[in-house]
Amino acid sequence: MTHTTPTRRPSSRLTPAALVLVLAGCQHAPESQAVPSSPAPAAAAPVNPGPGIWTYVCGNGETLRADYPGADTAVVERGGRLHPLKAARAASGARYTGSGLQWWTRGSEATLSQLKPGEELASDPGVVCRVSVDAPVSPPPPGAPGGLPDDRTPLSEAPAGPKSPQAAGDVVQTYFALLEAGKYGDAWRLWSDGGKASQRTEAQFAADFDRYTSYHAQVGAPGRPEGAAGSVYVQVPVVIYGRFKAGNELHQSGTVTLRRINDVPGSTEEQRRWHITRIELSPETQGLGVSDTRGPT
Repeated sequence: MTHTTPTRRPSSRLTPAALVLVLAGCQHAPESQAVPSSPAPAAAAPVNPGPGIWTYVCGNGETLRADYPGADTAVVERGGRLHPLKAARAASGARYTGSGLQWWTRGSEATLSQLKPGEELASDPGVVCRVSVDAPVSPPPPGAPGGLPDDRTPLSEAPAGPKSPQAAGDVVQTYFALLEAGKYGDAWRLWSDGGKASQRTEAQFAADFDRYTSYHAQVGAPGRPEGAAGSVYVQVPVVIYGRFKAGNELHQSGTVTLRRINDVPGSTEEQRRWHITRIELSPETQGLGVSDTRGPT
């Protein structure tokens, strides 16, 4: 009898290793997930109102002035005394300490607190002060930094002739009175060459004063006249003070130079009158006059 060995069919089962490979091949590559973008952070609000001198009116009726001359310094004027302060750590806003005071600003608002001995952070809740755009602005007194010269020479009571230095001073007085009254065209025409010496057109000249809510001047005594090339020149000291529309104070000091033609043949009566030929003023954003802000040692 012949025995036939049965043929073995290949097994359809896969080894565990092969199964893993097959399953891996059948899987689709994971789709990339779009990561939601975070919203852009909002711009931080300014912690100080800006450069220059600012007037604050406090909840207790007190009026203060403050200046921020550097990124980490402040000067507070209180009761006529200047307090230089240095920046200190703050969770929000800007905090300054020194002279036994803490001045914590948040935009146009600030809190003034007393620092007790040994305190770095005031326990005193303090008084809230806010920037005032309506408070009057005063010029520095004569002899003080930024003020007129402390000239105590008695004024002459003799009539001032049209060619005298006093007449030049009267032109400067008229010029700033016209500016204060908003009569910019009349003020512009007090410059030499029918206003052209200002290097501005009449419209440009008027637009220059649109930045202020108030604009005033103190005019000092004219200097000694000096002659050159058929003309006479005289300088008059001035102090400018007022307020910008933004709210900070305006303080400038300098000189106004006036010129008139001598009585030479061919000169006109208009040329023989005093006219403004140049005005030189200090920068507009002056501080409170404290250069050393290290505080008491």
